Amino acid sequence: MQEAGERSPGDRLGQDDGEVHAAIRFAVLAAAAGVGFVVLAALWVSTCPGTGVDTVACGAPQRTMLAFGGPLILFAGGLWAFLRTYRVWKAQGTWWAWHGAGWFLLTLMVVTIGLGVSPIAGPVLAL
Repeated sequence: MQEAGERSPGDRLGQDDGEVHAAIRFAVLAAAAGVGFVVLAALWVSTCPGTGVDTVACGAPQRTMLAFGGPLILFAGGLWAFLRTYRVWKAQGTWWAWHGAGWFLLTLMVVTIGLGVSPIAGPVLAL
């Protein structure tokens, strides 16, 4: 049991830590990849004609994959961050940065589902 005023051995608050930098870098890159995919998918689908000829990325399977591609990237990134959280925690390192990165990516995934899926795959999913 810890004494009053004694620091937790795995905390390292206020110290420069490579795990924190790695978690921040990973979260920023994964978020950029997921949001970038959603933006590019929306731009690509915006070129689809309203009715008529079915071009590349305008069919039902293509629009569905474009709509859920960005959230899937963010979901995979969030799961990876939680896996790293467990591994760093087991090694008694600074785990909280990876934990925060995982929650950030999963929250961003929910936001991209809420804002991106309907405009991209709306006619396909009848939304």
